[in-house]
Amino acid sequence: MKKFGLIVLALGLVLAWAAPVMAAQRPQDEAALTWLRGFQQADGGFTNGFSAGSDVGTTTEVILAAAAAGQDCSTWLSAAGNSPLDYLVTQVKKGAVKDAGALSRVVLAAVATGQNPRNFGGKDLVQALLATQDKATGRFGDSLYAHAYAMLALHNAGAPVPQNAVDLLKTQIADDGAWSLFGGPTAGLADTNTTALAMQALLAVGERDAASGALPYLQRMQNADGGFPYQKPSAWGTDTDANSTAVVLQALYALGEPLGNWAGNGTDPLGALLALWDASSGGYYWQAAVPFANIMATAQAVQAVEGMHLVNVAVVGASRTPQTTVAAPAVVSDVPLLPTSGGFAPGNPLIVIGLLLMGAGLMLKKR
Repeated sequence: MKKFGLIVLALGLVLAWAAPVMAAQRPQDEAALTWLRGFQQADGGFTNGFSAGSDVGTTTEVILAAAAAGQDCSTWLSAAGNSPLDYLVTQVKKGAVKDAGALSRVVLAAVATGQNPRNFGGKDLVQALLATQDKATGRFGDSLYAHAYAMLALHNAGAPVPQNAVDLLKTQIADDGAWSLFGGPTAGLADTNTTALAMQALLAVGERDAASGALPYLQRMQNADGGFPYQKPSAWGTDTDANSTAVVLQALYALGEPLGNWAGNGTDPLGALLALWDASSGGYYWQAAVPFANIMATAQAVQAVEGMHLVNVAVVGASRTPQTTVAAPAVVSDVPLLPTSGGFAPGNPLIVIGLLLMGAGLMLKKR
């Protein structure tokens, strides 16, 4: 029995070690991250798929997706040896990260990778972000989307969010109970993306009632398949899209909303998002009617499918210190996709656990 006790102890230790790994990723997202890595540029950043070269916003979304899935993106090296963090540090040093939107995104990426946003690329990003605020109106950036993002970035960095920024967001709610991109009371202009981000920003500063007040609006916007469009009605159509569904899911997670409450027709928002995953590529479609994997849709979908919201971003410390990189030609690396059959990957802790269980059974049989 002493030997059996040691085996049980060993199993407990292995399970404790393996639990974060087993909980960190869904099989879809392992493939999705591999697909995304195929778009890494030589400088370490990621293209948005619409223009040549790396893009700060896209790169930060990919970094957040990696963190949500428990991956250390500092080890994601391009053929030139640069990581996504190297790219961001270079952009900061070049002075290319200066508006509220870009600063907010890089702050969140720094936090998610265990970096100090007050000394990233030799710059205090938090102070730089605070300096962009219009002191007369309390507004950050040129839209409420950017404003809410700035509030979330400050909160995640551990910095106080200015009260006038909070007050502004609370007064910009439209007559239909939600937020539009540029604010104001006019009904019919609100959209799910700005609303979901504003809800998270308000939750970050303890304004739960103000955040939950937008739930009836989201219920009206939900499609029969469980997902969400950008807005209804819309000149661009009202089909479910991955980006909108992902950001709404993050708001629901932050509120602690049971997804069962959002499955009136049998499919909740998470199911709707997973339905947009493309097994052949590993990425996520933007919309089912546009059957091509989309970079930004994939990065945002991974964050939501893995359960991360922006009130408190997932943190995976970087094992490699970011360095300033030398500009290199924009290239897309050819990274093969991982199998999507759901089989075990080499080194999977579950294999170790299985072997230990087999050994325990054999020893008990011998006794």
